[in-house]
Parts: sequence; structure tokens; C-alpha cells
Amino acid sequence: MRVNIVLLASCFFALVASQQTYQLVWSDEFNGNSLDLSKWQYEVNCDGGGNNELQCYTNSPNNVAVQNGSLVITAIPQNLNGKQYTSGRINTAASAAWKYGRIDFSAKSPNGIYLWPALWMMPRDNTYGGWAASGEIDIFESRSTQNTQESTLHFGGSWPNNIYEGSGPQTMSFDMAADFHLYSAIWTPTQIQFLVDNKVYYTQTLQKSFWSGKGNNPYTATGQPFDQYFYIIINLAIGGGFFGNNANSLTLQQASAWANAKFYIDYVRVYQLTNSAVVTPTPAPSNSLCISMYAGLTCRTSSEDPSQMSATDLTNSQNWLCGTYPQFCSAIQSGGIYSSCNAAEKLSYAMNLYYAQFSAQGAGACFFGGIGKIVNQASPAQTTSAAAVKTTSAAAAVKTTAAAAATTASSSNGVAPCARAGYCQPTMCACNGACYSSTEYCCKNGGLTQIAFC
Repeated sequence: MRVNIVLLASCFFALVASQQTYQLVWSDEFNGNSLDLSKWQYEVNCDGGGNNELQCYTNSPNNVAVQNGSLVITAIPQNLNGKQYTSGRINTAASAAWKYGRIDFSAKSPNGIYLWPALWMMPRDNTYGGWAASGEIDIFESRSTQNTQESTLHFGGSWPNNIYEGSGPQTMSFDMAADFHLYSAIWTPTQIQFLVDNKVYYTQTLQKSFWSGKGNNPYTATGQPFDQYFYIIINLAIGGGFFGNNANSLTLQQASAWANAKFYIDYVRVYQLTNSAVVTPTPAPSNSLCISMYAGLTCRTSSEDPSQMSATDLTNSQNWLCGTYPQFCSAIQSGGIYSSCNAAEKLSYAMNLYYAQFSAQGAGACFFGGIGKIVNQASPAQTTSAAAVKTTSAAAAVKTTAAAAATTASSSNGVAPCARAGYCQPTMCACNGACYSSTEYCCKNGGLTQIAFC
């Protein structure tokens, strides 16, 4: 870890400002040789983060490593499961979450076209409903060749009734990829301040209603949903909705010219007021992630309680599935985000991915030796705005994968009918896991195509 005396001094004064004393309650200085799995969990999937992104996230040390006192996330042109790039994404969802405090990231940005580094937080419990009703706190996001960064809050209601407010792109007076800088949020019951190198550049009051005015109001008091526990996410995405109309424009030739495709994090530190009722990390309940994941699956076992099912059937099914298609099981194996779930939950997660990939087995296929069933659900959270949500839920990952599989079952001329995937509205066209206007686009030979060329 690097020590900057000026930065530490300014940090000290910031933490004791207004006669309030903060204390460090959690940190990772990344001084070892590998990721501390007691603090972080890998996300391993190719679902595109809910934003039509171009990468697969892996747990490979080529993508996520701890080196020379820093976490290093590297974007690589690499063909994997139909995607042309790999990268890394980690979170504290299963280990720690916080309500209020100061969150500091010392980070150095990558430098390359269509690279999207992010430092952000998501709700642990989805108290107010699915994204974005339960909120999202984006502390730092950058379109990394533009030397800008921005901070955003998402809220208002479950998609499509969600809205967002934020700083918008802020041009920095320094080269974000040349050295480490401090990106922070100070979160209290009354406001969230966003800072760069201890200077506040955007403040959002929490003393107001965050309802969007659309659909049912999920909130009963001001400040909701930013009165709950949130966990930390660090990732480096490639392409996607953050780049608007250019979401899929990156070419391998452009990627080969990236000046620096590495996102460096020197440290992450969480502080809370010494008079706060919560001064220690608050882990998620041991089964909360699993319950949320299972509840969001379209295809799952007939019961979430493995004691109500045949232990032999569960074991044999998982052994066959993970042995034959290990790509569907990375999240439920040792070190995966759902590795601590029970046998029914783990099998359901992998089984759902299996049927999403092999949709040709028939509409509503979810049998798996008689232990699976289809569950009818509302549409998952999707967006096509430039400020598209970055979701970590297993349900969204599974449904995005299912959508991609659905659109490959195209008609004889290679054009997939619009709205084949259940998450799209009737006037929208599904393509590669996202929704587009059917008057502007079709999905031809597996790729988004302007309507004039369909």
C-alpha cells in the first residue's frame, strides 16, 4: 500500500470535521498475494451485468489479482462463452454491509476506449423491492478515455418505474489513469456527499421522498431507500449501456490499442461515527442471499427445503450437471457467491442456467429428473438508458442468459421476432439480453440491427 502523507493528513481533518469523530471499522489494504475471500466474493458470469456489456467476469488471476499492494482488475480481449472479452467483478455481499458512514476508495483508472470502471454499492436485503426500488449508490464511474467521473443514485420504484439523480460527468483537472486518487462518499441519515480527494463536488439530500411518481409507492418515509444496509462492489466493465448508442461498438482492433486496461485499487476503507449504533461490519444473514437468489429464479426445484426432497436425487443431479457443464456451477462451488446455500438452492441456480442455455428443449422446460418446476414471475429489471443499472442478482443474470438464448432461435432468414424474451415489453425487440424499440431495431443473426437492414 502506498502512503501519501498529504492525503492522510487531509483525510484526518475530513474525518474529524464538524466535531464528529469517525473510526475505521473495515478495510482492505490489498497487501497480500491473493484476494481475501473472507471479505470479497467473485462474481463469475457472462450475463453482461444487465447492461448489454461485452465481457465475461471470471475469477482468473489474469482478471482479478492482488499485486504490489493493490487490487488489479484487468480487461482482456479473450473469447469466452460467446463473449470477446473477460474482466473482473467482486463484492462484499456475503461478508459485510453498512448503513451510513464514510466509504473511501484509493483508485487509479484504466485508460482505454469503452472501458467502464466502477466503485459502487447495492442494497443487501431489497427491503423496498427489486431494482431500483431498494436503491443503488454509484460512488465512482468513468468512461475511462474521457477523464471524467460521476456519481449517481438510483431509486423511485421497481423497473420500469425507476429514476436516477446524480452529478453527471465531472471533468477532472488531473489524469485519472496516471496516479491514485481518493473517491469517497459520506453518507448520513440526512444526505450523501460525494468527494474527490476530499473535496465535495456533489451532494444529494435524503430529506425528501424518493418515489418516482410512477406505479405503487414503495416508500413510507423520507430518506427511503437509503436507510438500509448496502454492500460494496468493484468492477471493470467493457462496453454496455453506459456508452449509450455506442454500447456495442468496440472492436478487437480498438481493444488491442488500449493504453492501459488495468483498474488499480490501493485500498478500500469504511468509517463510521464513534457515536453510531453500528460500528462494526454487518454480515448478511447466512441465508439471505440464497433466499433472494432462489426466489428470483424462473426454473427451480419443487421445494427450497432439501429435507423435503430426495437427497440422492439432489446429489446425483448436481454431480451430473456440474461435471458435464461446469460453467453453470462456478457460483455454487467453493469460493462462489452461492457456495454456502443449501443443496436445493444451489442445484436450482445451476439448473436454471442449464435450461436457459438449452431452451430448445421446449417452452417452459424445467424438469431435471422430476425435481424442477417453472415459476411465473414479473419482468426482471432491465433498462436501455445511458445510466443503465448494474445488477448483481442471480435472477437477473439467469434471465439475461435466457434472453440471449431465446433470441438465437431466429426465423429462417436469421431475424428473431421481437419480444421473444419475456422481460421485454410488447413494443420492444429482444436481442442479446436487452430490449430495444421494435420500430428501430431487429435481432438479426444474433446481433442488434437497424430496422432498415432487417
